[in-house]
Amino acid sequence: MIADTPPAIVIPAGTAAAPVAVRQGPPADQGQLPAAKAKKNPGWRTLKDKGVTLTFSYVSESAASITGGRDQGSAYTQQLLASATVDTGKAFGLEGGKFIATIVHRKGRDLTATRIGNLFEVQELFGGGQDLRPAELSYEQQLNGGKTALKFGLYHTGDDFATLPSGCQFQNFAFCPRPTTLFYNSGFSGFPIPRWGVRARQEIARGLTVTVAAFEVNSIRAQTGNGWQLAPRFDSFVLPVELGWKFGQQEGRLPGLIRVGGLIDTTDRPDVRDDLNGDSYVLSGLSPATRQERWSAWIMGEKMIARFGSGDRGLSLFGTVTMSDRHTARVPLFVSGGFVARGLWDSRPKDNFGLGLVYARVNPRIADRQRDQIALGQAVDVQRDEMSGELFYGWQATRELLIRPNLQYIHRVGAVDRYPDALVAGMTVKLVF
Repeated sequence: MIADTPPAIVIPAGTAAAPVAVRQGPPADQGQLPAAKAKKNPGWRTLKDKGVTLTFSYVSESAASITGGRDQGSAYTQQLLASATVDTGKAFGLEGGKFIATIVHRKGRDLTATRIGNLFEVQELFGGGQDLRPAELSYEQQLNGGKTALKFGLYHTGDDFATLPSGCQFQNFAFCPRPTTLFYNSGFSGFPIPRWGVRARQEIARGLTVTVAAFEVNSIRAQTGNGWQLAPRFDSFVLPVELGWKFGQQEGRLPGLIRVGGLIDTTDRPDVRDDLNGDSYVLSGLSPATRQERWSAWIMGEKMIARFGSGDRGLSLFGTVTMSDRHTARVPLFVSGGFVARGLWDSRPKDNFGLGLVYARVNPRIADRQRDQIALGQAVDVQRDEMSGELFYGWQATRELLIRPNLQYIHRVGAVDRYPDALVAGMTVKLVF
């Protein structure tokens, strides 16, 4: 089986690493159809009455390295999106069905790769092919009064697994919208790089669901210019399973969410250190041992602890831990947490602000390999861990326009001691029609 190439961990200059591909990025918030849209244009209401909802959006992320890292500079990246959702009940009389078709165009530069050299991109929007491409073509059918849901088509593992509501309020890729290490350590896919797959979700008790799925592993579609290569590849699979529990969903309560899950990736993958005999392949000169599968697991949660008003207005805490196969993972331990406050002021009910912190540990067996390289006279750095944080404020200027400045701090850039800590200023601008 052909190994899937996960998104790139950016390695500082002088640190050895295997070649990596352009990373697949997660979705920027696609937004909902503004209520004012139908009022301004009766055509929108006519379409929606027939079961068709159209969404068009522009999102940009800018970042500037103020100090630290490899170098200082700035970068801009953007995304244009067009999406159609068809309610098959209204459109064709098939109740409980939903069809989604989405295309995106991305273009820009990545400040992490060009200037900073840290592990996780400071612009989560970058990546996933700098071109025009289909991002989703899927159908979902609800059964049994909504307690059972089946979905199939061309879409993303991350749409249904390991996701928290607060994730994409942040610009750093470590948060948005699911643990980045799942991309790095397996064939787990995210927006806008779809995979052919099928998913089943079953509510087994009130607020308690179990979700299982199977997706192809296909890294070719992540490459710029290959987004329209839609033929499936079924030589290896990602097989995720997740238990989700929603509680406190009643009006006036403090809602919460817990997700516990894991996956098996059947892709063949080289060991990060060992040869066929269990010795260092750097010292023996032999090829790395081949591992016939790899795994990842996660536990995450989000809980509102105080209310500021109705709906989602309140203060919520969130946290995530992921672990992955020590033989193949580049970041086997990842921990993140923080808070998001929504609608703190009555005069600004749609504004929010938050703080997020991340700890990522590079595989110690990779560090062992790097020490072996140093013993042979190679000029490499030994990687250990990286920590980062982000503070943001989201200003909902109008129904359609969101402006969200942020400040990011990165300690042990690239998980090495070579570079000073980095301070990065960012800005997200989102316009949804």
